[in-house]
Amino acid sequence: MDCFAMKDGKCNVLRCGKCGGGTCHFHKTREEQAQSLEKVSERLRSLPEYQQEAIADKYYGGVKKW
Repeated sequence: MDCFAMKDGKCNVLRCGKCGGGTCHFHKTREEQAQSLEKVSERLRSLPEYQQEAIADKYYGGVKKW
């Protein structure tokens, strides 16, 4: 499997540890995952500063990681 979440033969996204392969709703290649994360970062950067600060405070310990 070429899924971004596979490590040592186990799925790091699902707690069951089993890989569902192509039927898994979380299955993405590493490239697809990188593109997805970049899209999220772009969206966060597009928000007004006060919203970015609120998100950073709530989820990232006050640090904007985007």
